[in-house]
Amino acid sequence: MRALAEWVMRGRRYAIGASMVGASIPLLNWLSTAIVSLVVLRKGAVEGLIVLLWAVLPLGIAVYFVGDPMPVIALVGTAIMAYILRVTLSWELAIAVAVIASAIGSLVFEYTAADLLVMLVEFYVEFSKQNSIEVSSEAARTAIVGIYAMGQACGMCALLVLARWWQSQLYNPGGFQKEFHQIRMTPWFSTGIVVVMMVSVIFDDQLGRWLPLLTVPLVFSGIALVHWTFGFRKMSVNWVIAFYLLLILLSNLIYPILAALALMDSYLDLRQRIQTKKV
Repeated sequence: MRALAEWVMRGRRYAIGASMVGASIPLLNWLSTAIVSLVVLRKGAVEGLIVLLWAVLPLGIAVYFVGDPMPVIALVGTAIMAYILRVTLSWELAIAVAVIASAIGSLVFEYTAADLLVMLVEFYVEFSKQNSIEVSSEAARTAIVGIYAMGQACGMCALLVLARWWQSQLYNPGGFQKEFHQIRMTPWFSTGIVVVMMVSVIFDDQLGRWLPLLTVPLVFSGIALVHWTFGFRKMSVNWVIAFYLLLILLSNLIYPILAALALMDSYLDLRQRIQTKKV
């Protein structure tokens, strides 16, 4: 992966070529997004925009035939996140952009990919019936749009992490680890998320779909806290692997625990408390 990043950063032609090849292959759409984000992080908005416009061409053709705008939304959204991170050095603001872009993207998906959405709703309803759960088509539609938004936000955050890691490997070895370990939501940001969550619960019929999306900043911060803990305790990489395996296999359990840890860290600054206690 580092070799690819080095090749991309040799010049504009290399970045454009790599991003277009990635965008042209369905399973490599994510690679194109990461490349554009790396260019934005390192060379700025203008250079990144040039590469982005070329990458959008094959993605746009794919959207026309498939009907799913997710690759284009992810590309544009992650590029904006990269610019925000470059200018402000704030992961909090970058993740906030991911939430907003994903919400907008899910609405675009809902109203432009009608055929695909109908197929997903039918599958969701049928799957629920097989598990003895009765779900209406409207409820299934709402759930799918909410899950779509959450998945989009998680994907954009992951791709920005990849681009930032590439940048660190090329120009600031070890810098990304220190930066990632210190990601923490400020109390005002966490409070805002909690308030919006409460409003979404109260007006569940209209806003309930956004609850999964709103957890993404907290879970991302919780993952950063876990990585910091492993690093602070000098634990082996096996613990990191085990953590992600648990996150995948027991997501319904681990996901809310991470969100709760992030809220505690936001208000109590757990890293500072652990370091003070250690000293």
